[in-house]
Amino acid sequence: MSDPDLEELRQQTQRTDRLAESAGGDDGTDDLVEDLVDALAAIDSGEQAKTFAARDESVTALLTTLADREDDLEAVGTSLQGALGRDVDRDALDRSEIVRLAVRLGLREAAPEYLDLLADASAEYARRNF
Repeated sequence: MSDPDLEELRQQTQRTDRLAESAGGDDGTDDLVEDLVDALAAIDSGEQAKTFAARDESVTALLTTLADREDDLEAVGTSLQGALGRDVDRDALDRSEIVRLAVRLGLREAAPEYLDLLADASAEYARRNF
């Protein structure tokens, strides 16, 4: 389990009270966190792929073009890194990293509670397994 995002979540997240808070009222977050822990375990064991795919012609065109234009790829990547509050790491930028950063930024902006729950699940998975 060497996913840099998972490691970052582990470092940023200490065991939070959201798990304990949701035990008082069943709003489904306990089940979601447990499902996420199970998914992390399946990915770690190789039972589930570490990758995801998306089909979008326009975004594919952009990513393909950026991959061929290093300065533009770097501009987009460092903007995403900055927007997420990450240290700028130009060497880490490639097409895949751009997609990962963009998905995380989109989730943070549109559904931050799910990233919080993912952080809880990552911390819980780490607590149970490391």
